[in-house]
Amino acid sequence: MKVSVSIVLLVTALLAGCASGGPPANSEEFAEADEAVRNAEAAGAAEEAPELFEEAQAALSAARRASGEEARQKLLEARGYAAAAEARAKAERLKREAARLRREADDLERRAEEIRDQAGRPPSR
Repeated sequence: MKVSVSIVLLVTALLAGCASGGPPANSEEFAEADEAVRNAEAAGAAEEAPELFEEAQAALSAARRASGEEARQKLLEARGYAAAAEARAKAERLKREAARLRREADDLERRAEEIRDQAGRPPSR
């Protein structure tokens, strides 16, 4: 009976070791994920892509609690979500800028048309 309990404990310990999936993620991997999340935040992702930004933060936080391959996987997720959030934030900013430029172009076109109309008319006295 004592032998079987010892075997179960040994197997459990081995399985727990295997579940961690190898050596811990290194500080460079964490730094890259941190930087990706910071870049997304700087791009305005918290406002423009909050769901993606929150996923990136959650994955980074989970990576800090995990170890081995699980930590690496969570770091990859964090970087992926952060990149997507940053891209969406930049795209939204570019859409707004394009709309603003289109309005300015329309205003200039109307003003040019007014000037052409005035130039074609005789001066009023």
